[in-house]
Amino acid sequence: MKRFICQIIVYISIIIVVDIIIGHCMSYLINNVKGGDNWRNNYICKTTNEDVLIFGSSRAFHHYNPQVIIDSLNLSCYNCGQDGNGIILNYGRLLMILQRYQPKVIIYDISTSFDYFANDNHKYLGRLKPYYDEKGIKELFNSVDQTERWKMLSSMYRYNSSFLQIISDYFHPIQQVGNKGFRPLKGSFDPMKIRNNKDNEDNEIMYDTLKIDYIHKFISLCNNTTLIFTHSPIWYGLDSTKLDLIKNICKKNKIPFLDFSNNPKYVHNDSLFKDGSHLNENGANEFTKYLIRKLRPLL
Repeated sequence: MKRFICQIIVYISIIIVVDIIIGHCMSYLINNVKGGDNWRNNYICKTTNEDVLIFGSSRAFHHYNPQVIIDSLNLSCYNCGQDGNGIILNYGRLLMILQRYQPKVIIYDISTSFDYFANDNHKYLGRLKPYYDEKGIKELFNSVDQTERWKMLSSMYRYNSSFLQIISDYFHPIQQVGNKGFRPLKGSFDPMKIRNNKDNEDNEIMYDTLKIDYIHKFISLCNNTTLIFTHSPIWYGLDSTKLDLIKNICKKNKIPFLDFSNNPKYVHNDSLFKDGSHLNENGANEFTKYLIRKLRPLL
């Protein structure tokens, strides 16, 4: 029995040591990546100092060209949008950004699915795992799932879904960082490949109280920043009742909300879209120019 217990202790010790070593190696690699999504994530969380920051999901990522904003408003700008993510990731990123400085303007492109509709919130924590020890991030994880505090004791767990991406971004980045965080979508819209808009298929609206709470917290962090919520164009158009929640929040907090979701300039305009939810490069440049005309009176 003693021998068995000793073997168990040895095995556990080996696992702990391996976990620590791999965790330290991954931490070094991710802090020294040469490009790709991990470099961009590091820049957003640890380095940004621009006047204007763009937040949101893939529409923010692919619809807002910072260079157009820089040229038009004479303000520095960086695009912090992220595919498939919303308020939980964006709140965590803003917490880290505010430890360095207060941006002058934040433009937040709202996504109903990722910002206040109910779904699995665990998936929004992935890009925050390497920064778990930063101020306020632990509390964010615990609010999503109390068991995360135990999982995060493992150094490997912080990187377990991105080992290959980190190694690639360190040795030979494949994905481009983009132009000031902006990654345009190339190509044109193919109506033959159109699929029904998921937002238009969902008849029942189920709100996520945790996400809504973080929208309010995000707003509170922007006391000394001009915050503007937007909804950029989609090919399908949108059931406007799905935006009632954010409209009411903006009205209550006296925050501008610029809604382009059903703007006839864009709806069903094939030439400006890559797919049903995203503008192509030409559409993004055109939209950013159009947006600036709406922004000027608000700045």
